[in-house]
Amino acid sequence: MKRIIFFVFSLLFSLQIFAQEILYSPTHRDDDVDIYFDILGKVGNNFIFYKGLGTRHFLQVVDNKMKEISNERLKFLDDRLLNIDFVLYPDYFYMIYQKQKNRVIYCNAAKFNDKGQMLGNEFTLDTTKVGMFDNNKIYSTAISEDKKKILIYKMRFTGDELTLVSKRLNENLATTDSLRYLFHYNKYRDVYSDLQMANDGSIVFSKQVTRGNRETSNNAEIYTIPVNADKYQVLPLSLGDKYIDEVRIKIDNLNNNFLVNSFYYIKKNGNIEGLFTALLNKNAMLGKQAFIAFPDSLRAKITEGKYRSAFDDMFVRNTFLKKDGSFILVAEDYSSQTSGSNWNRWDYLYGSPYYNSNYYNYYPGYYNYYRPYNNYNRNQVTRYTYNNIMLMSIDSSLKPVWTNIVLKNQTDDNNENYLSYGYVNVGKEIYFLFLEKIRNQQVVSNQALTADGSITRYATLKSREKGYHFMPRFTRQVGLYEVIIPVVYRGLICFAKVDFSKNTVQ
Repeated sequence: MKRIIFFVFSLLFSLQIFAQEILYSPTHRDDDVDIYFDILGKVGNNFIFYKGLGTRHFLQVVDNKMKEISNERLKFLDDRLLNIDFVLYPDYFYMIYQKQKNRVIYCNAAKFNDKGQMLGNEFTLDTTKVGMFDNNKIYSTAISEDKKKILIYKMRFTGDELTLVSKRLNENLATTDSLRYLFHYNKYRDVYSDLQMANDGSIVFSKQVTRGNRETSNNAEIYTIPVNADKYQVLPLSLGDKYIDEVRIKIDNLNNNFLVNSFYYIKKNGNIEGLFTALLNKNAMLGKQAFIAFPDSLRAKITEGKYRSAFDDMFVRNTFLKKDGSFILVAEDYSSQTSGSNWNRWDYLYGSPYYNSNYYNYYPGYYNYYRPYNNYNRNQVTRYTYNNIMLMSIDSSLKPVWTNIVLKNQTDDNNENYLSYGYVNVGKEIYFLFLEKIRNQQVVSNQALTADGSITRYATLKSREKGYHFMPRFTRQVGLYEVIIPVVYRGLICFAKVDFSKNTVQ
């Protein structure tokens, strides 16, 4: 009897030792599911969250135990706020935002400490006069990986010309240089991507030409603007008789390269055949490129009776770079069906870049952002489907090493905030977190990708308290094994800190 009691006690003790530690932030009665929020991350020893409630804007600060330090309204922001971005440093952070007064758009900034207290006054980075019918969100922001350089820019088209105006800023938000370039632009055929900036200040973006915004492209170019250069460099991608869809660029600061990825087709608007990938340097000189056909073994593993179209709903989600120049590509099977209309991949990829405006903005869907419930159309039903995650390892010579699949099947009507996945990169493994139903209960599955391409299934994430509903797709990593995951508790938004340092294999 003593041995049985000791065994049960030991088992319970081991379960307690290895269960993930979950701590929750307090809720506020106004923080319902119709707010906007952003998990900024860790500043000092505290965690910072932004919340937008109509015309009111708040910064919530909690300590390492998720105890609230403050939940202060930002009174200098009002309903004229058009857009907001944040740049975090170890002990402080910047808020860069746009607001309108009369017909002038201000791109302003403010500095805050680790307690969410504003340091000094807000200040203006740039201004633009706009017409009565212009789309008011005209500024975009790009931040280098080391956060020592920040880019603010705007793109305006007039007739067949697109004007790019930008400012490079240092970590103190002081202007280091200004750029102005003209590009040819056909608003019905040309798609320019967002600008990205490398640690050395080099700028990179892509341009694709199609016959419409619902087609693949056989004409794509990569533009680079080196530091202190008077002219931009252009590299036309050599596609031959193949076609690609959305170009995804990843900056490899360690190896001073730009990595380009896109799915390719052998027929215009045909089926996805594989991955197009290319490496080029900061001066738009091509190092190497490859067309990697997806193997039949992978096609058979992922298909459900649709062998030829097995990858047609795949979208590139993440690219994880390695020190030697190799990388892991992550894609997810996604589609949606709205009553009365058919699903079209191109509606999600490109959207509409001009929105009755003279200013160009790239809107490739809502994937990275929480959508408040009041954003959904209640008069029609949209079914969202997020299925398998495809993993592919490519070596530095752009040859495939291995492929694998994380199997999942997720659907929901008129709400996609609980679907898709989040990830935690702990170096030796990458955890993929997503909701799945086990015995009629929603739990957070934790499946890890190892260095050799195998999948390890860890114990599911379970809360000791009932009533907390996790949204893994908005997971923000704040430490080697620590993440913040937004949750809904009794109809209110709050945040959970999860420690995965004591994971156990299921």
